[in-house]
Amino acid sequence: MTVELVSTGTELLLGEVTEAHLAFVGRELRTLGLRLERQTVVPDGAVVRRVLEDALFRSDVVLVTGGLGVTSDDNTREAAAEAIGRELEFQEAVDARIRAFCAAKGIAALPETIRRQAMVPKGAQILWNSVGTAPGLFVQKGRLAMFLLPGPPRELVPMWRAAVVPWLRARAEGQVFLWRSWWSVGLGEWEVQERVEEGLRALGIREIGYCERAGEVELRIGHSEASVLDQAEALVKKRLGSALFGEDGTTLEAAVVGLATRSGKTIATAESCTGGLVSHRLTDVPGSSEAFTFGWIAYANEAKVAELGVDRELLAAHGAVSAAVAEAMALGASRRSGADLAVAVTGIAGPAGGTAEKPVGLVWFGLATKEKVHSFRKTFPGDRSMVKRLASQAALDALRQALLAGGELAL
Repeated sequence: MTVELVSTGTELLLGEVTEAHLAFVGRELRTLGLRLERQTVVPDGAVVRRVLEDALFRSDVVLVTGGLGVTSDDNTREAAAEAIGRELEFQEAVDARIRAFCAAKGIAALPETIRRQAMVPKGAQILWNSVGTAPGLFVQKGRLAMFLLPGPPRELVPMWRAAVVPWLRARAEGQVFLWRSWWSVGLGEWEVQERVEEGLRALGIREIGYCERAGEVELRIGHSEASVLDQAEALVKKRLGSALFGEDGTTLEAAVVGLATRSGKTIATAESCTGGLVSHRLTDVPGSSEAFTFGWIAYANEAKVAELGVDRELLAAHGAVSAAVAEAMALGASRRSGADLAVAVTGIAGPAGGTAEKPVGLVWFGLATKEKVHSFRKTFPGDRSMVKRLASQAALDALRQALLAGGELAL
């Protein structure tokens, strides 16, 4: 079954609104064992009809989002009717439903254009909107099926779950394609491929994808047999080892919190250049209060001295961005919080402030237990926000590696 998505709206192409339908629909189809073959984003106007005409000839199911409102630029109903060669007809039941919905909201005077939402292609099935006025529509022409869905997510999602998912699930049986994904840190795309590709191909897997994001890589594979995917999982875990931190969307911060909680360890953070990003990511994880105890944003040197007990002479001798200060920050966080593990971050995020010896992107990290401390350095590419993101990634992975070692530091 080939499925295509057509997202309508000039505002999407002008960059005024971020297109979110692709991510939602792609994830939803994946849970059904299906995948999206194509997405087209089109402006309002005559182009909608032309795109739908083409889509109906190349796909089994066409999902159309947006353009079902009451204004002059909402022309999806008309475009769909023209594409399948049917006329629009006024539906009293739809009009009555819209008016009742508006009355319940205290809206008495309705514009005449509201009647446009009651115009339906002949033979179309109405998909009732539980949170808005625009009804969705389902039309078929031979083997081809087309869903017209509202654009706002608060209207789209309930309609999708109530009407589209049951229809797709009933027709996906027997042709399900299964997907699995794993996430690794500290390796580039090419390194992940080098470790796993040959083995996965030998298992008969042809659907293999790699997606590198800031500091981590997703490995995604697909196959029709679960037993083959089980073999692939064993291979991936063996070949990627400790670089692998999660599967099917697990975040690095969730992996850290999970490890800490299961092992009964507590964590503290001391941040300079990341400005609290490490603690923010940790506390975004539900249940993080079981593991995360204290966090300091010690941006200025005075804060490092007053809050973490860093020696002024140490700062004067080595500078804030140094191994000595990173270790002192981590030790200070460990002692003042009583946490089992403390991570510290100090660096130059840029765009200014770098020197030949300490360039922009240089970050020192300190990691401390109650007995030991050590430091390491990394130099990251990119702008200020990227340096901060990559530094938070490295800090979280340092915590993860220490937790995997039972809370011990590899010195």
